[in-house]
Amino acid sequence: MVDLVVVIALSVFVGAWAPRWPDRWLSSDPFLLHRWPWESPAFYRRLGVTSWARHLPELGTIFGGESKAALPGTDRGSLEHYLIEARRAEWVHWGSIVGSLCLFLFNPWWLALAFVTVVTAGNLPFLLIVRNNRLRIQQIFDRESRRA
Repeated sequence: MVDLVVVIALSVFVGAWAPRWPDRWLSSDPFLLHRWPWESPAFYRRLGVTSWARHLPELGTIFGGESKAALPGTDRGSLEHYLIEARRAEWVHWGSIVGSLCLFLFNPWWLALAFVTVVTAGNLPFLLIVRNNRLRIQQIFDRESRRA
């Protein structure tokens, strides 16, 4: 029971803190957000990520963040803002997963591993949805810069 409280508290903490992060923290895609060579919108379509997005809840507004369920607009400024919010959401889900690793400090390894696996499985669909959206927007910017 304590483990469940710890995992939920860490996730809530990261989710509540994220809307207060400065946008400048989210202006690039370092290590965990780095685009890997095998990633593309087609890869995420094959996984079925676009259909998951229609069925899973969008909870980004709970702590004062912004919804990522729909684009706020199609102009460059709106897309750049959405890109920052998508990065914020990715970091929240990564933070939840990484935060669950603290369970190894006070649990048998098998119990901590079980919790980390469940936390990862619970966050992974949301992480993939947001990542797919971010990569699609980045692809628009990449095409735009090639034309210029």
